[in-house]
Amino acid sequence: MQPFTFRPLGQGFAKVYGPDWTNWRDPELLNPFNPTARLLDRHADSAVSDKPALIADGTYVSYRMLRDVVCQASQALTRSGIEINQRVLFFGTDSLEYLSAWLGAIRAGIVPVVISDLFKAHNLEYFLQDLEASALFIDAENVPKLLEIKSTLPKSLSHVFVRGRHAGGLIQVPMSNWNDLLAQQSTTFEAVLRNCDDICYMFYSGGTTGTPKGICHLARDFELVPSRHGAYWHYEKDDVVYATSKKYFTHGLWPGVLIPLYHGATSVIHREPASPDRVLDTLERYQVTKWITVPTAIKGVLARWGSESGAINLPALKMAVSASEKMPPELFERFHQVFGLEVLDSIGSSEITYEWIANRPEEFKRGSLGKPVFGCDVRLVSPDGQEIDRPYEPGEAWVKSATSPLFYWRKFEKSQETFIGSWTRTKDSLYFDDEGFFWFAGRVDDLFKVHGLWVSPVEVEAAVTEHPAVLEAAVTPWETSQGTEVKVWVVLRPGYTPSDDLTQQICKNVRKIGGYKVPNQCEYLEQLPRTPLLKIDRRALRHLAEDGS
Repeated sequence: MQPFTFRPLGQGFAKVYGPDWTNWRDPELLNPFNPTARLLDRHADSAVSDKPALIADGTYVSYRMLRDVVCQASQALTRSGIEINQRVLFFGTDSLEYLSAWLGAIRAGIVPVVISDLFKAHNLEYFLQDLEASALFIDAENVPKLLEIKSTLPKSLSHVFVRGRHAGGLIQVPMSNWNDLLAQQSTTFEAVLRNCDDICYMFYSGGTTGTPKGICHLARDFELVPSRHGAYWHYEKDDVVYATSKKYFTHGLWPGVLIPLYHGATSVIHREPASPDRVLDTLERYQVTKWITVPTAIKGVLARWGSESGAINLPALKMAVSASEKMPPELFERFHQVFGLEVLDSIGSSEITYEWIANRPEEFKRGSLGKPVFGCDVRLVSPDGQEIDRPYEPGEAWVKSATSPLFYWRKFEKSQETFIGSWTRTKDSLYFDDEGFFWFAGRVDDLFKVHGLWVSPVEVEAAVTEHPAVLEAAVTPWETSQGTEVKVWVVLRPGYTPSDDLTQQICKNVRKIGGYKVPNQCEYLEQLPRTPLLKIDRRALRHLAEDGS
């Protein structure tokens, strides 16, 4: 798609962008600076130095203590020969060691790159090769994956840091136990100053539509993202923040750790997955005020609580934010019944760091994604490349934000496709209503035609999950001799069993949004396949459909 100039905001956007958005001004960027000075030093050297910055698996870590261990991590990395601007791949999960090593890399001017620890050995090989990583930080339980690829490690890899004890196995690269190495280091390290436009850290895209892409982010994010979201969602120093998503997710790292640290708040993290029991215990035990989560976690908690149970008394909890997947209407209602709060739904991406549309207490509409976050200009583009400024007409969301990356790492063509001038194409199809709230219509890549008419899987899934028997659903195209039809994959709630009658009831719910959208085939699964970033893996479902046809 060729770049084009968006029109100035006109009457069609009058209710999308309110006075708070219009009056917002990003803070003046410090240059040069080091992000850890903003996240840690100004708190560690203040009256709140002994306040918990992290609660890591029940251990309270003050701002002073966290700054000390981050300095030790910087020392460990640099004394191991890792130089400024070199890349360290992080292949682990949430822990004090993981986060302090990540922040230690930032303090030393080294570029940390995070990936999901659910990736397989061949994926790890790809990331190491693609990055030409100088070092690898890895949890002990993932070392067997490293040993599988020991003969194909890149020549750039000079050191492996292992969190925890592992059961042996040798590679042709020095391996150090991270805790032992850390204990030998000083608790002082002068932060390396960075230009606000230096590449500072990286994420990888989920790879649901192709090879994962390295997203190169700038140091400026550490000032802009916390300032915008802190004002939008009212982060304060007295907040206790719990993000159920792992910190290799943007939705885990930024709202769950970095934004709270910037504002002098407390972050709660766990190494183990966010099971329903663990989530409920965490919310109560640590008097969490802001809960950042995803629909899957909400469904699990509500299922664990049970439909007959009463409300949960959590007087400290003031805000719950969700993202990642569309939530069915009944989930919003049930959450409100149980927690006495509304779920503030939102949408963001690793590319744009962090959310670019969200609900907030002042502006909220149940089921919508909300309105543009401060500093984010969102426009919609039709399939034929025309700007859309009318309500209820879907189009691909393009976002302009000073937190967009420079490019995808070593992906020239993908960079040109995605980053158009100052705008980033999101591949998310949205529309806004007559009150200016945005609604999710699906992923552009997921749309398919049935009898010449477009079908949005998300729209069909929403209709299917309205049935009380359905816990989760996913929709994919199904190729038949008559052409493309709709297939739905269903996970049932406990107590329900598949039957022809149930299938007819479930599919009947879809007819109200269009007869051509009614699934011609329904298949029941115990669980939906997910990517290493825990999104529904539609490619895997399409392969299942092909294998079964």
